[in-house]
Amino acid sequence: MAASTTEIKPRFAPEVTFEVSSDVLEERTTIVHCILLEDSFIRIWPTTYLVQDDGVRKPMIQAFNIVSYPNWKLVPAGHRFTLVFEGLDKGCTVFELVEDIPEPGGFRSGPLQRNSSDVYSLEVKE
Repeated sequence: MAASTTEIKPRFAPEVTFEVSSDVLEERTTIVHCILLEDSFIRIWPTTYLVQDDGVRKPMIQAFNIVSYPNWKLVPAGHRFTLVFEGLDKGCTVFELVEDIPEPGGFRSGPLQRNSSDVYSLEVKE
């Protein structure tokens, strides 16, 4: 005797929706390209943030061409590095870049006016 199969189709209440907000699907990042204006020992701490005008901190999620704390690297003037942060909130118009560290010498820049591309270039001088 052959086994019979029963197909069951799910039913959902009419008020259940399966639409996903485009805000949820949108992945945003903010990119900061930096160029050093003089020879320097450099490093970046993981406690580096973009601080929005409302005080919300957006963490750094990736750094390129710069060493991470606790290491140091001597680089010449003209050296470039890039920092990638979580995307700024849509309502943010001004922000600061802050390396929040427990010793003197943390990197800080701003206030910076937000642009439509969320890609920025900074000149860094000690």
